Amino acid sequence: MDDGCAWATSTCPEPSAPALAPAPTPAVDAPRSPTDDDSFPALRGFCDGVPAADEAELEERRARAQRRLADAGLGALIVEAGPTLTYLSGARWGQSERPLLLILPASGEPAWVGPAFERQRLEELVGARARLLTWEEDVSPYGRVPAALGELGVTRAARVAVDLDARGFVLEGLREVLGARRVVGGAEVIRSCRMIKGARELARLRRANEATKAALREAAARLRPGMREDELAALVRRAQEEAGLTDIWVLALFGPNAALPHGTRERRALREGELVLVDTGGALHGYRSDITRTWSIGPVEDELRRAWDTVLQAQSAALAALRPGTRCAAVDAAARAVVERAGFGGGFERFTHRLGHGIGLQVHEEPYLRPGNERALAAGMTMSNEPGIYVPGRFGVRLEDIVAVTEDGAEVFGPRAQSLERPFG
Repeated sequence: MDDGCAWATSTCPEPSAPALAPAPTPAVDAPRSPTDDDSFPALRGFCDGVPAADEAELEERRARAQRRLADAGLGALIVEAGPTLTYLSGARWGQSERPLLLILPASGEPAWVGPAFERQRLEELVGARARLLTWEEDVSPYGRVPAALGELGVTRAARVAVDLDARGFVLEGLREVLGARRVVGGAEVIRSCRMIKGARELARLRRANEATKAALREAAARLRPGMREDELAALVRRAQEEAGLTDIWVLALFGPNAALPHGTRERRALREGELVLVDTGGALHGYRSDITRTWSIGPVEDELRRAWDTVLQAQSAALAALRPGTRCAAVDAAARAVVERAGFGGGFERFTHRLGHGIGLQVHEEPYLRPGNERALAAGMTMSNEPGIYVPGRFGVRLEDIVAVTEDGAEVFGPRAQSLERPFG
């Protein structure tokens, strides 16, 4: 790491973005065997030209959080290892019984508190010039926090907000050394920053989701009857790796297994006339993709086609409702009404889950598109739009795209499904 950067784990020079040739439309009805070739050369370089957050972007984020702290009358924010620490600093550190804490005052430079025997690694992580206080193994990990706050100019009377994702024992340790009345939740401070994505965050999310869609389309071209769910999952994983994504996960379900939204342990082999459901994603510089497509191999029963068409219509209704000022619950209701009118039941009868979840450095984060959530949408929020219909023992259909709320509507990252015959746009 550049010694001049006290925060980011790595800095990435911004390369010029290559012109990306559109991936060929797969011939889903005449796929190749995955044993013929498990590489996807057309996807290589797909994520080039989208850099990680640099120090200037991280400074903007910390300044935004500090303004929120000042507006709320709070003296500091304490964050432990996890997505919010990465958001504010660029640093990634695993959680253990030895907490690493970032202390961000309402004004001025931050400080870190961590284990003494990790000092060299921590200096490599946060920069040798960062303010770092350490503790030995025979004392409380939280004992240095009051001193750190004092050095940062935070008065003893000032309230201190704590990361909404902080583990219970960390919260209790902070209350012991600071006093329970002084420690408050930092959820609103963090949400107000992380829920609204900046242009560079949107660029990472956009490319990550475009990459997953392109990879899924390429992998689907190699699907054939007789292939097992885990074999298709391996292809989808490999394709996303070739596209440049990391932290990849894949859920591949065939026929009646897709009636369980999060799947089963069974490894079913595909039969003609069944629906295929794949829910998958990865990460680009920590920013997540989450895409679901449902399609068929060969002709399907009329009811399956009708269910697929209904899910697409429900997704379109939700997309039309996504705009600044709309309540999260109203977007969910728009999709759910389409499913009910089509005769697939109201409420959670066949559409068994919420419409969507926020996405960013976490696959699931706020806001949530669900009944009862009265939070109003705002430009810069990003979320999934994923209605589904599930008939136990028979089939499941889900279509999922990631969307960003814009000033006058919403943007879908990457092509939408068009029909059962054109599930990849």
